[in-house]
Amino acid sequence: MKYDVIDKIKHTLKNRIPQPITNYSPSAVMLLLFPINNELHLLFTKRAEHLMHQPGDISFPGGRKENDEILLETALRETQEELGISPKDITVLGSIDFMLTAAGIVIMPFIGFVPNIKIEQIHFSTDEVAEIFTVPISFFKETEPEIHYLYLSPFTKEDFPYERIHGGKNYPFATPKIPELFYQYQQYTIWGITAQITHHAMQLLFS
Repeated sequence: MKYDVIDKIKHTLKNRIPQPITNYSPSAVMLLLFPINNELHLLFTKRAEHLMHQPGDISFPGGRKENDEILLETALRETQEELGISPKDITVLGSIDFMLTAAGIVIMPFIGFVPNIKIEQIHFSTDEVAEIFTVPISFFKETEPEIHYLYLSPFTKEDFPYERIHGGKNYPFATPKIPELFYQYQQYTIWGITAQITHHAMQLLFS
């Protein structure tokens, strides 16, 4: 038996970086650190109420990748569009681990330091942002998030071919248990993906 095909497979897999099989939509966010009163603060935005997706939620500046951008360019562009902060005013410190969401989005978070702009000097876009605020890093070091759970149940349409799977409509579909983190800072509820990324960043960078 010839093993040419095995050699070909080995060559194909050599040095290959595994990727998700499912197609994910790439996006990026920027976690901005500001020095305020001799302490580092993390900036958050409150999304405008008229937005279609997640109106009123607390988030980081960011969004989906466009064209041939690399994800750092995405994060910097979105930050400038939302907050009016130029990339030249941000010292990019690096990236942390990314998230894969149930909605089919991969989110790459970057950490940026903004030493020369005061919060009151930021003129954000009211098309996307209702308000901005900062939270001292010490708050997250001293505060563990609340953990609550979402249970996702399968939803199908009438044309789902139950007759082709063992057990049909009685098939024991999984009901994923998804932890949702909540921080309460003053009047602001930081939860969901934003809280997950925040918690990970705090553990990685400030533990």
